Amino acid sequence: MRRLRSTGKIRRPTAEELSDLAELSFLRLTPQEALDLEELSEGLLSTLDRLDDLSQPRWPMRYTDRDPGYRPTSEEDPYNIFIRKCRVTGAPDGPLAGKKVGLKDNIAVAGIPLTNGSRLAEGYVPDCDATVVERLLDAGAEIVGKLNMDSFALSPSAETSEFGYARNPRNPDHSPGGSSGGSGAAVANGDVDIALGVDEGGSGRIPAAWCGITSIKATHGLVPSFGLTYMDHTLDFICPMARTAQEVAQTLEVIAGDDPRDPQWVRGPIQTEPYTQALTTDIRGLRIGMVKEGLEGRAVEPEVVDAFQKGIAQLGTLGVACSEISLPMFKNAWAIWTGIASHSIPALVESDGEGYGHGGASNVGWVETFGRARRARANDLPPFLKLILPVGNYLRREYNNRYYALAQNLRLSFTQQIEHALQEVDILALPTTPMRAPRLEAGLTLKDLVRRSAAAGQNTSAFNLSGHPALNLPCGLRDGLPVGLQLVGRRWQESTLLRVAYAFEQSVDWEQL
Repeated sequence: MRRLRSTGKIRRPTAEELSDLAELSFLRLTPQEALDLEELSEGLLSTLDRLDDLSQPRWPMRYTDRDPGYRPTSEEDPYNIFIRKCRVTGAPDGPLAGKKVGLKDNIAVAGIPLTNGSRLAEGYVPDCDATVVERLLDAGAEIVGKLNMDSFALSPSAETSEFGYARNPRNPDHSPGGSSGGSGAAVANGDVDIALGVDEGGSGRIPAAWCGITSIKATHGLVPSFGLTYMDHTLDFICPMARTAQEVAQTLEVIAGDDPRDPQWVRGPIQTEPYTQALTTDIRGLRIGMVKEGLEGRAVEPEVVDAFQKGIAQLGTLGVACSEISLPMFKNAWAIWTGIASHSIPALVESDGEGYGHGGASNVGWVETFGRARRARANDLPPFLKLILPVGNYLRREYNNRYYALAQNLRLSFTQQIEHALQEVDILALPTTPMRAPRLEAGLTLKDLVRRSAAAGQNTSAFNLSGHPALNLPCGLRDGLPVGLQLVGRRWQESTLLRVAYAFEQSVDWEQL
């Protein structure tokens, strides 16, 4: 018989329940120990009851002109770019005044439903804005839509959204990339001027590469992630996406900077710059190292190599010194990323989407909503979570988190290898993805999706691990499909990457390379 709580909101567990729960931690309680624990837990839970009576911080909406909008029809949105069209009006003026912005639908906007590309927590409406949303609105932007994405951001192919896959405006039979596929497609199609994507292993740069636009994953910690539905606080990056380097620089200038609510722990000060002021066509004397390993592997298409080499040659005409450089650990970056994610993602899910040990503020409403939903409808979780949850828990239980610890140490070694390379050159360069956008396919198996993920993220996931800034720059069309050139820089030196991208754009029509 369940025991009623004596006070507060927390129901007191019975001795039998505590005994069962203890076994999950490999404890075997005697009947007397269980009874003692039942009695002792009263004091602990009574203390926690007080938290419900204490005032929580509030972040009221600064702009209240908000239309929650609607799900558009296929006639209105033929590429299935939007999960929801809406309208939120910001300040009457500012650096982004007149700009229409779309957001990947895992970024919170108060009063606008958030789906995370899934119907699991259908009906959830945030009560506060993500930090980046506040800053966009302060800068005069107008938010016009929540954009399609892979379910729970766990695929690079745009084929797992529960709202149907988004299509690539360059060729609607092909993927726009993922998991920020709607963000890449919205910019490429001209539905928005600027989009925000989110990148945990390439999910912002891959859509930019396959749709032919520009995007930057900034240094870890530069763009605050409060208000995001997280995957891993060390891998999460919110990315501005636009047609030009100038618009990306302008957006980064608005959204970058310290925020006390940010869950990311970052050593040292957040170093922002006036990125737009750094844009120039003079890039003479910069040194670029072409990462040899980024052009290797079975997934690399000759067309991608050709476009990449022509892009590098174009930079050479602008006075950039280009040479080959090797990162021997690069070929193992995906394995290291998987070692981290296979442990950290299950831990994040088990904490109901919040994660432990982070700084800043928490979104209580999302934690409660997601927690209830996953307990009631776990079979509705996306395919990748159905794989990674049991496998991750197996690794944690059977191998004592050994492979997480191994991966973390290798991550440190790999990061140091990149740091050393960036002492020899100013920028690293490699194709953003080894292939162009693949054809969309219905009914893909989980095996198919996993293979696509590993191949698409081969050149991007490495820099989520290291935290270095990485920019996608379109550098050519092959059979009508864009190819992306990825530039990687030193920490906090986003200006250098944006400067090179701007000079490249001004010097050539990339579609003709």
